[in-house]
Amino acid sequence: MKIHKGTRFARTAAAARAAFLASVSLASLVSLSACEPPPISDLAAEQGIQRIRERHGDSSWDKVVADVNEFRSRYPYTQFASEAELLQADAYFQSDRYPEAIVAYEDFLRKQPSHGNADLAFFRIGRSYDLQSPEATDREQANSLKAIEKYSTFLERFGSSKLTPEAKERIAALRRRVADHYAFIARFYWKKDLWQGALTRYLVLMKDYATFEDLNKEARERAAICYEKLAEELEADPKSDMSLYFKEQTPAGLRKKAQELAANLAK
Repeated sequence: MKIHKGTRFARTAAAARAAFLASVSLASLVSLSACEPPPISDLAAEQGIQRIRERHGDSSWDKVVADVNEFRSRYPYTQFASEAELLQADAYFQSDRYPEAIVAYEDFLRKQPSHGNADLAFFRIGRSYDLQSPEATDREQANSLKAIEKYSTFLERFGSSKLTPEAKERIAALRRRVADHYAFIARFYWKKDLWQGALTRYLVLMKDYATFEDLNKEARERAAICYEKLAEELEADPKSDMSLYFKEQTPAGLRKKAQELAANLAK
């Protein structure tokens, strides 16, 4: 069987091209391998922490997290362990991974309560709760309350920190948000003539958020009406679940509270 010269040439060219591409691919792989930095476990502790610092400086947050995990495993007792842990906590925080940041900062503070950056770590715990709190006041405000708690403890422990003004500012803003949330729920029950639900929220506003004059005025006015309405409900049905939290009180006692609130408003 005869093979045409053109066919033989085409096969030779194809083989040469394949060989060339294979050599280029191999060279690329070798080049990439040469450029890949060695793993943290192959570095001395000083070199490892330096790489973590550089990646932190470059905002390579995922790499910082991964590198610190490897670094802690390789050098659990190094003098750089605390710095690595703080850099990892910061990487979580900067990449909006707030639940993980809280755990990392708390772990850091358990081990290093007197560290020079302890105030920053504690503040960031509060800030992590703060940033998870919804601004919409019709949403649950559990994270706002947790943030207020952490900021308040921060002020007790680190009152001279440069972060103190921001902590105070955030507490004030969050307290207003929580107060607005209670007012939202109270108004919801008020519109539906659910006096018990409205009253319990208005009483919280009067007790814990009286500094907000607009909300306090509304709470006192409407609480007086709620007491009167609950008195009427108890008279109509003493066993009604509509006044469950106030069933131990008499209609006369509820009306007395309504009158006291009304009298105070008149002053």
